Amino acid sequence: MRAIKRAALLSPLAVLTSACALRPWTPSVSVAYWSDSADLRETSLPARADVLRAWQLPPNDAWGRYAKYTLITSLDESPTQAELPDVTALDAVARARAAGERIAAAGLPEDTMWIVDLRGAASVAFGATVSRTAREPVSCVPTFNNWPAEDELIPAEETLAALATMAPRPPDDDAAGSRPMFLLDAWRLAYRFDAPDDDTYDNRYILNPSDLPAVDDLRAHGIRRVIYVVDSLDDTTTEEDDLHVTFLEWERAGISIAMVDLDGLQRVDGPRYYNEEIVHYWLYVYPRVTIIDDPHFYVRARGGFGGVYARPSPVFRGGGWAGGHGGHGSYGGHGGGG
Repeated sequence: MRAIKRAALLSPLAVLTSACALRPWTPSVSVAYWSDSADLRETSLPARADVLRAWQLPPNDAWGRYAKYTLITSLDESPTQAELPDVTALDAVARARAAGERIAAAGLPEDTMWIVDLRGAASVAFGATVSRTAREPVSCVPTFNNWPAEDELIPAEETLAALATMAPRPPDDDAAGSRPMFLLDAWRLAYRFDAPDDDTYDNRYILNPSDLPAVDDLRAHGIRRVIYVVDSLDDTTTEEDDLHVTFLEWERAGISIAMVDLDGLQRVDGPRYYNEEIVHYWLYVYPRVTIIDDPHFYVRARGGFGGVYARPSPVFRGGGWAGGHGGHGSYGGHGGGG
């Protein structure tokens, strides 16, 4: 793929060897080294305002304050044509859509929040599919907090292509009990043990605890359980490093967390799954040292989000985004909840 500069990093075998020795397997490991690449195709893109309108939650939505629309703002003000990854051809996107259709048909429990930690385009496909086909209202909360570039380290253009072409069905303004579904990009912490070369635009980022609801917020909205969706349990053993502190707090407060994968969601058959089978997938969160605690991690990141100032979008005329030291969404930055 045009945007990913994997050649500028260590070989996959070398990185995987060090990753196995130093840390558990989180979603960013498999997405970086086992993912297929998307071919480019000419894509018709809506205007920035139209895409924002499609994804923005109603003003009174309980979960809207956590949504991030940074990536969408890189689009042009007017409809345009651009060469972008053909995300519809990705296997992960097809599997995410199939899983989304399955759980939507089975029904979504009202006491459950979904955290979808797939490659960005698959997370978008999952959320958009569930929201369009479920009987219950769904609040899709994008958390994509980076920027595309010609020489980007991680493929933000994949996620952007999905956001621009896969619109969710937003909940009604007066819809009560909307099911929260947070959409994450598993690419965000990829290549964490590597220092990008000087020509690579480092658009990795982390999510901070304030980017997800606190325990009191979950309780206030009747959330007793979190379902954490990953691509495959065969190569994912625990939550991503930037979610660890939050998951630990939730678990200690009595919020149950289940980690499931796309293939497993094909077995959802209604309330029985959530009341009986889900217990086999409880994620027990043990305190551990994460990459977030490693000071060398921030040195390698070089500020994340391209440094102090983001570059202009290479494809769209949405302009650049200027951030302070640490950067909105960058490694070590504090993006907040909005």
